[in-house]
Amino acid sequence: MNRSILRAPVRRLIWHDNTGDDTGSISLFLLGAVATAAVLFAALITDQTRILHANGAAFDLAGKAARVGAQQLDTTALADGVIRLDPTSARTAARAYLDAHGVDNSAIVVAGATVTITVHQQVRFRIPVLATGPGAIVTQTRSAIATPGP
Repeated sequence: MNRSILRAPVRRLIWHDNTGDDTGSISLFLLGAVATAAVLFAALITDQTRILHANGAAFDLAGKAARVGAQQLDTTALADGVIRLDPTSARTAARAYLDAHGVDNSAIVVAGATVTITVHQQVRFRIPVLATGPGAIVTQTRSAIATPGP
């Protein structure tokens, strides 16, 4: 066996970077930028989903309130075979329904046998940059017509 190989000094390689090169530093900056963009994108998607949900809820509430109002018939006119709404009762019933569901910004119009409800709901944004603003206002209008039934 060759003893000279066993007695050879162990060389240690020490890497010295004396060039002042900052290779790899952009990676941390890019990682931070991508992470920030991902968080803002997730917040944007969340806000858009909340707006779509509020839009559907306003549509549903306006339709149900209009149907509640359209059930308030004028009994005197009904006895004569005419379908007409009692405007005061229709407004009161629709307003009570909307109040019970936490809607305070709405318009109620009663004309003949038709009740038209417009519901406005505000959705606040969760995006940190836009959270100080008013958010979005969702508006839905639905009508219901009292008709003779079985």
